Amino acid sequence: MSTDTNPDDAPDIPDKNWSNPFPEGYPLHDLYGRRVRNNQDLVIIIDDYHARRGTGKTVAALQLAAGMNQAGDLTKANATTRAEELRNAYAKLPERSALVLDEGELGANKYEASTKTNKALREIMSIGRVLEKYVVVTMPEKGMLDPEVWKMSDVWITMVEKGLGIVHYLKQNPYASGDSTQTEKVGTVSFKDIQKGTQLREVYNDLTAQKRTHISGGEATDYIPRPEMKERLAEERQEARKDMRNGLIRSIYDRLGDLDDDDLQRIQRSSGVSQALIGEAVGLSQPQIGNIVRGDDS
Repeated sequence: MSTDTNPDDAPDIPDKNWSNPFPEGYPLHDLYGRRVRNNQDLVIIIDDYHARRGTGKTVAALQLAAGMNQAGDLTKANATTRAEELRNAYAKLPERSALVLDEGELGANKYEASTKTNKALREIMSIGRVLEKYVVVTMPEKGMLDPEVWKMSDVWITMVEKGLGIVHYLKQNPYASGDSTQTEKVGTVSFKDIQKGTQLREVYNDLTAQKRTHISGGEATDYIPRPEMKERLAEERQEARKDMRNGLIRSIYDRLGDLDDDDLQRIQRSSGVSQALIGEAVGLSQPQIGNIVRGDDS
């Protein structure tokens, strides 16, 4: 890691000790120092400016976590691709431990996976913040975060090219309506590749193996932006309402199904329950109602 003023001043992986691992002038130096001194947690979100892959989000997350981890070397127990494992590690690891959720690279586009991620982060950030942990989360694009999680995060780093990210502090404006999160740009950071043969490289390789396992199991790997996710949910709700409507229409005629045509027509004339009338009530034509009654409503 390095600053934008002198990239060679900072080591790739900061030394683990009780002092601030980030050199003075580094964008995270002051914030991290305050959090440690005040016995507070820290949550960093890393995404890509263009929602691309291969720009070093995982490398950045592991190096930042290795620097912040005050409980010894960063091991496989500190990094995972699953939200549930992050939540368990957050509760079990000692205070001032750093954790990495490299979930975004697995295809967090799935609605279920995204829900699990946001749920785990909400629990950590709203209930477990007293445990003094430093969490780094990678994802293709920050828009997949729930507004509540985004609001409770502290730092956003967006990678603009391989190994280079822009650092923003996330601050809340109590007087603003809607999303009151302000993104204050505080500088840039750069990351070199993790040296082979190191403990941190083993953690990186383990995360890579987890990703390959998920991919070979058929899990999707393309990111779906939040607007498209909302559109899919709207389509599912619309389809559910359609199924309910068609079922109710069929049930009306199922009750009349045992009657002969003369009786059925007489009841429809006296009660007014005609296909045309039902169609008018639900915004469909008489032929469409007929198709639904016959089960041909696809």
